[in-house]
Formats: sequence, structure tokens, C-alpha cells
Amino acid sequence: MAKDAELDRLKTEQNRAFQRQQDAWQAQDKAWKARNSAREALDKAFENKQRAYDAQEASFQDYLRVKQAYGPRIDSLNAQQEAAHQNKIRAFDNASNAYSSHDGAMAKSYAAAGHGYVAESQRCVTERRQLVAEIRAARARHEATKPAFQSAKAQFGPVKSAYDRAKEELVRKQDEFKKAKTEFEQAKEAFRKRLEVVQADAKRRKDDKRALAEKAGVPYQYRDSVYVTRKPDGTVHIYFGGIGTPDGPGHGHYRMDPDGNVPYKREPFDPHGAQNFEGPGKDGHVGGFYESQHGWIDGRPVTFAIGWGTRQDHTLIADGHLSWEAFRVSRNHDHYGPGDGPNNNGTLRRVYSGPGA
Repeated sequence: MAKDAELDRLKTEQNRAFQRQQDAWQAQDKAWKARNSAREALDKAFENKQRAYDAQEASFQDYLRVKQAYGPRIDSLNAQQEAAHQNKIRAFDNASNAYSSHDGAMAKSYAAAGHGYVAESQRCVTERRQLVAEIRAARARHEATKPAFQSAKAQFGPVKSAYDRAKEELVRKQDEFKKAKTEFEQAKEAFRKRLEVVQADAKRRKDDKRALAEKAGVPYQYRDSVYVTRKPDGTVHIYFGGIGTPDGPGHGHYRMDPDGNVPYKREPFDPHGAQNFEGPGKDGHVGGFYESQHGWIDGRPVTFAIGWGTRQDHTLIADGHLSWEAFRVSRNHDHYGPGDGPNNNGTLRRVYSGPGA
């Protein structure tokens, strides 16, 4: 398939787009792993915070349970203590009055009752102190869990922020990968479409060359692999059967004129010579020059063309690198080759000044 600059450009762009897609995928994968690592750290920090919270909540519920259990009893003890205090006052007042009335027995009885109320009040105080101490102990246990929860909560915050940043970075890298993937798909599609055009053109050219080869009578086995050139004079040269390439060493060569005649046929590995000419060429009347070529003689640029057919062993040559259109004009080249005329020793136009001029 012939080279195509646009196809090469699209292929290069497709390769670049593919590399950008690969780079974006690797960046996305790196961001994915970083997000997963941040997620693991977040889960761990959340579990620590949750355990601390559960411990704090459990201690709070225990504190409420103790407070709710002992609160009514404390209220009852307060009421009993207050009643015992009032009864104690009345009992000692009665004892004092009885003593003033010289009623010793009643005074003693009232005094004993008063001391009983004192003892009852003290029992209320003692029990209430025990209950209050248990409530305070439960509250202290609850307060002791708060620092751990606050610490876990404080540690969770930065970890959560780090996770959010990693998540945002992953989303950004995912968007970049999607964009790179879309660009690659577009580049691939553009290359595919151009390839279809180039392949269609190549097939058309191959079909055209095959048609020319078939028209010229090139042997069937060579028709799918021929090299064809068209000269400015309208002749078509078909090369086939060479080593490595159709026009490689040992190639065959057919020449077809603008009218479709094939005056020159040389099969692969056949020798050059007049025997390859057909029709008028066999009488020495067909010949010409191949397309001009550029070369160097003693470091100086030259343009030359080699003869074929009746012009075999003739050479056209001029100084400089000229276009075929300019070179083929008679005044722009000298002519060297065998013959009886002045061309035998070179023309006298002096457009070639190198060795042998």
C-alpha cells in the first residue's frame, strides 16, 4: 500500500491519543488506590470513634439508670429525714416541758423518742450519702469516657477530609480518563476512515495496474504485483518478476505506447537486446529514452537519460538537476552515443561540461 501522509499523521495522533489514554488510566488507577487507602483509614477512624461513642453512651445510660433507680429513694430519705428532724424537735420540746412540769417519767420518755428520731435521721443521711456516692461514681465513669470520644472525633475529622480529597481526585482522574478515552476513540475512528479511503485507493490503483498489465499481456502470475510508470510522452512501462520487488534484479519489462501497442517485451531474467522489440522495432525503427534521472559526476550535479530500443547505448546528459520537461528539450541536453554523425562524439551545445565533453 502506497504511503499516505494524512494516514501517517492520523496514525501518529492515534498512537499519541492511545498513550494519553494509558497515562490517564494509570493516573486513575493510582487515584483509585489512594482513595481505597483513604477509605480504609476512614473506616478505621470511624470504628474508633464509634467505639468511643458507644462506650460514652453506655456509661451515660448506666448513669441514668443509677440516677433513675436511686432518685426516688433519695427523695424518700430526704422526706424521712425531714420528718424525723421535725419529730425530734417536738420530742425534745415535749421532754423539756415535761421536765419543767416535774414529770420526770414523761420527760424521759419524750427524750428517748427524740434520740430515736435523731438516730432515724442519721440512718437517712447515711443511706442517702451512699446512694448519692453511687450516682456520683456513675457520673464520674460517664465523664471519664468523654475525652476518648472527643479525641476519636477529633482524629476522625482530618481523616474524613483526606478521604474527601482523595475521592474528589479520583473523580477528576476518572473524568480525565473518560476524556482521553473519547479522544482515542475519535482518533481511532478517524484513522480507520482514512485507512478505508487509502485501501480503496490502493485497490483501485492495483486494479488499474492489473488492468494495464492484462492489456499489455503480462503473464497472469505477475499481474497482481507489477510496478507501472507513465512517461511524459504517454508511454507506459510495466516492470514485474524482479527479486524482492517487481522492478528488482532480473525484472521483466513491457512498454506500451499511447495507442495500446506493446512494441517492447522482455520477460524476467531475459537479456536486453533488439530481440525484445516487436513490430517496427525489429527493423530498428523503435527507440527512445527513459525518464531523466539526477546524479553526480566529480561532485557536480548532472541530469541524464538512458536510451532504449534503437536508442540503446545512447545517453542524454546536462549539467545541473533539471526537470524532465526542461531536460527533454533538445537545446537543454547533449547527446552521446554510437553513430556516424556528430552525436557519436557528443553534441556541441556544451550544456554538459564534465568528463568526456
